Amino acid sequence: MSPPPPALGALDPDAPLPFGRNSLVRAAVAEPVTALLVQRALVMDVAHPQVAAAVAHHSRFQRRPLSRAWVTVDAALRLVFGDEGVARGAARQIYGVHDHINGQVVGSDDRDRDRDGDRDRDGDRDRDGEHSGYSAHDASLLAWVWATLVDTTETAFTRWVRPFDAVEARAFYAEMRSFAQFLGIPDDLLPVDRAAFSGYLEDMLVADEIGTSDESRAVARDVLWFEHRVVPSPIVRVERVLALATLDPRLVDRLEIHPGPADLELGRKLDAWLRAYYRRFPRPPRLLPPLYVLMRRPSIGLGGRARAVMGMASR
Repeated sequence: MSPPPPALGALDPDAPLPFGRNSLVRAAVAEPVTALLVQRALVMDVAHPQVAAAVAHHSRFQRRPLSRAWVTVDAALRLVFGDEGVARGAARQIYGVHDHINGQVVGSDDRDRDRDGDRDRDGDRDRDGEHSGYSAHDASLLAWVWATLVDTTETAFTRWVRPFDAVEARAFYAEMRSFAQFLGIPDDLLPVDRAAFSGYLEDMLVADEIGTSDESRAVARDVLWFEHRVVPSPIVRVERVLALATLDPRLVDRLEIHPGPADLELGRKLDAWLRAYYRRFPRPPRLLPPLYVLMRRPSIGLGGRARAVMGMASR
């Protein structure tokens, strides 16, 4: 019997905007140091085999890294710092991209049998293995990616800016939970509070599927040891060593992404320096991200409108 189809994320037009003027999430995202753990979040994402397959099969980050990074950062800033119309537009854009991201995951045993010519004629299933489909609308995958953002944002802020007190920790998680609902993740998939979230994260990190597929290992290495002529290698290295210094060691072991001695030492030094000195720097103006969104607003959707006009003109 086939397993039941996964629950799908669906945007709720009545979901309230999750971030207010005094939002802790906005304060955390506005800190430049948070961006230093982008690779960490990505590695956690692709530790899930279905997310890794989606990235491997559909992402353009290896061929067009700057444009891919720009699209991601732009959408994130509009979601977090935009008003209701801007944020909902960004969410709809993400769902539009996700409409085209689906396919099949093949386990490592399947790939081995593929190379040995041990595949059934229909190509859909091996004698002893099964395929697992994926969809970017799968709500359980959306919940996992959201969880990696919660954990990574909190790790960067509390490690290098300042720790949350108990009230702030609850408020931060409540905002992030509202953000998940705003993005269409069903409420019953979201841990009810910070303690339940810690349990969910631990359960995922010890799950057999996390970090154990060949595709997860390959994509994680592509992220951490990324090479492209337009991306300076020192920037990649800084992000890599900080990601490896802050990831759960069990995930590092499973993904087989252990740093070399030089990277290990650099990660320790950078982490210690950021802990000691970053919070002493003057805080960057929190108006910068909202100002970007304000200046960006007239051009939102311009590319799509231009393509529509060109399409009409060519008829």
